Amino acid sequence: MSMESEVAAQIYRLQELHNRFAAGEYEEMNALYSEDFQGTLYMPSSGTIETYNANQIREGNKEAAAYYKGQRFRFIFSGVTVIPQSENQAAVSYAITYINGAKVVRALSLETWRQEADGVWRMLRWHEEKGQ
Repeated sequence: MSMESEVAAQIYRLQELHNRFAAGEYEEMNALYSEDFQGTLYMPSSGTIETYNANQIREGNKEAAAYYKGQRFRFIFSGVTVIPQSENQAAVSYAITYINGAKVVRALSLETWRQEADGVWRMLRWHEEKGQ
């Protein structure tokens, strides 16, 4: 399987795992973040940029799973683009659409994924720009 296919498969698995928040699940998602993870999230509603390390993003996923448990919503990832940077690292971008009833939020995600020593592709860096 090509690097592009392997990384794209991880992105689509990440989408599935976001949708599993409704069942209170987050552990498998948390395994997809590198210990070296660094992330930023821009939320226009607050006008701030939030930063996350590996522990913080994992705790945020745990909280999200508790919040979304039992709710009906969907995360849809589209326009996935994978650009190899080296033999074990790739830049990835895609659009996210979050739908919960009448509420629709769109975002753009830019990520760096790295194949780590155990052969698993994990997210190393993440920057997301959310819409209102």
